[in-house]
Amino acid sequence: MSENRAHIIIIDGEEGSGRKTLCFELSLILLYNNQKTALILKPDSKLKKVIETRTQRHPELPSPCIISREEFAQHAEQFNAVIIPESTANDTFAEDASTYITVLKHNKNTAKQFQNNLSYINSVWELKKKIASLHNHSLDWIVCQNNLYPTTRLETYEELKQKSRLYGYRTPPPLNFRFAYQNITSGISAQDRTTPSLEKTLTYEDICAKREITKLAEFIFS
Repeated sequence: MSENRAHIIIIDGEEGSGRKTLCFELSLILLYNNQKTALILKPDSKLKKVIETRTQRHPELPSPCIISREEFAQHAEQFNAVIIPESTANDTFAEDASTYITVLKHNKNTAKQFQNNLSYINSVWELKKKIASLHNHSLDWIVCQNNLYPTTRLETYEELKQKSRLYGYRTPPPLNFRFAYQNITSGISAQDRTTPSLEKTLTYEDICAKREITKLAEFIFS
């Protein structure tokens, strides 16, 4: 990560794929690893309200800064990482991205639907080319399945992995079904459960969720 340029992460995905929850969990993993992190959120974002609630109820816990699109150019260099869950490859705002994460709902048709969506794949490729010409670095494209169902279908992961070289993305193991990923309205995350004030509420699901997001963060920055 450059000392004077934030690592900018775009998280893209259809409604209900879990991109905002992933944004929240990932930002906290980075904060707990001493990476100054900001989120770019719309004024009416539900995630913005979650983080405000978190700050009010638990001021002792780390929380990502929230900046607007208008503030980005002025403040981005103050952070190690900036995460944006409400952008697409066609958004000019994505031209500064270092990592582009496509979050897919995990079901038996997801892999085929994604691979058949050539207009989407081409839009990310155009973004990759634009970033290469503008910034002289390669965009890291990651396709991540967020499993919102109780069963894991590894065959869809294998399908995605087989096409990864053809389409130029990397794919980490899918995130499994964890209640801890979805219950973020209070602003408490699986990442927080090992803090002294919350460690007594630690559950097996919290442990697994924290481990999986940690592995995803390591995958992104590897």
